[in-house]
Amino acid sequence: MNQEEVLQVQSMEQEVNRLNEQLQLVEQNIAELTSLGESLGELEGGSKEVLANIGKKIFIPVTITDDTLLVDIGKDIMVKKTIPQTKTIVTTQIEGLHEVKGHIAQRLGEIEKEMHRLIMKIQKEHSHLHHDHDHDHHH
Repeated sequence: MNQEEVLQVQSMEQEVNRLNEQLQLVEQNIAELTSLGESLGELEGGSKEVLANIGKKIFIPVTITDDTLLVDIGKDIMVKKTIPQTKTIVTTQIEGLHEVKGHIAQRLGEIEKEMHRLIMKIQKEHSHLHHDHDHDHHH
């Protein structure tokens, strides 16, 4: 049994776990942004009362008098955006996340193929050991 190959399989399993966690986070973000997009759609549709989340699943009904939104663009910088502009930002973020999701899924596929190949190889070598075959078959 080749120790190196066994370690390779183990490190691949770790990467698979890590990628699966990333995938879950990405999907969670997509879901949050999608519902945000829907809320923005309601606002755009003239809905003047919304439930604002003040944290920990506590919502407060708020009447909207101004339809410019303050969007946090990072480093605590707030910019004023109209609802359509904000919807565009959200859509762009969702598209970006779908792209990331695609890359992660592709990488997972590659690792699984590679792991399968290694496991087959390990099993083959393992069965060789039992038959006292030390020579490799050359093609």
